[in-house]
Amino acid sequence: MDLRQLGEFGLIEAIRRKAARATRGRSVWRVAIGDDAAVLTPRAGEELVFTTDAVVEDVHFRWRTTEPRRLGHKALAVNLSDLAAMGARPLGCLLTLALPAGIDGKRLDGFLSGFLSLARASQCPLVGGDLTRARDFGATVTAIGAVARGRALLRSAARPGERVFVTGTLGGAAAGLALLERGRLRTPLERRLARRQQEPHARLKEGSALVKARLSRAAIDVSDGLAQDLGHVCEASGVGARIALEALPVMRGATLEQALSGGEDYELLFTVARRGPTARRIGLRLDCKATEIGVITARPGLVVTRAGRPVAMGKSGFQHFKASSKGSEK
Repeated sequence: MDLRQLGEFGLIEAIRRKAARATRGRSVWRVAIGDDAAVLTPRAGEELVFTTDAVVEDVHFRWRTTEPRRLGHKALAVNLSDLAAMGARPLGCLLTLALPAGIDGKRLDGFLSGFLSLARASQCPLVGGDLTRARDFGATVTAIGAVARGRALLRSAARPGERVFVTGTLGGAAAGLALLERGRLRTPLERRLARRQQEPHARLKEGSALVKARLSRAAIDVSDGLAQDLGHVCEASGVGARIALEALPVMRGATLEQALSGGEDYELLFTVARRGPTARRIGLRLDCKATEIGVITARPGLVVTRAGRPVAMGKSGFQHFKASSKGSEK
């Protein structure tokens, strides 16, 4: 697409046509793109869940290390991951694009292709948004989901004695970012790690399964680093946690430090009752790997152990506005 030829309204119409396929037959949306606002008709007995996140050039990504299609995928995936952490199913999304006047049309096409492909695959249609001119590229996404009334997974619902679990593996995204920063990817493993960073998978089915099977009441997605995100759960719940380094499911090619503090893995971290199912049974219920890594404690604070003994932690995870040696990218 040539932004200079299309103009704002031409681009809106082009996006509307591209997004139309994802909204066909979606009766939950009575009005989608084309009016001043979208109109949603929720199901009885459900609560709506809203989340928003942004990807900004030279803060969350660099074009020299990022494929446009994967960036579009990631812009939506990080929001879907928040819905997954609440146990919600996606209903739809809004997209606001901040575009430089001279943006490469192929970049914009690629971004929209990746975004809308994931929107269709996850049954999360694009139903509206906004466009603005900006110095640097940016995309802000708002995703809407639904969960059974009173059943949303919450950071504030962890209780002492509950066991701490995590889905999948950790550290791959941080390892992939380090490889992308280095330059050329040389091996299949390095390419898998880079893809983990650029094209994350939101655990939507797993989050919904936790709710439907009543396996958990508390969860969070691992976006800023396992230690930091578990800390958010502890703070919100007024509890502490103890986790074992040797229990962490570290992705091949990643380091233990990257698994503990790297972030952007977008796995689910959740708690299960003390006498609840085993990790194997939970994995079968969720249809994915589930690993028990620790326990919630009554005493506030996060304790990390190795062979049963407390160890000092390094950096705790990513934070915007905190002093860092890097100027961009998580």
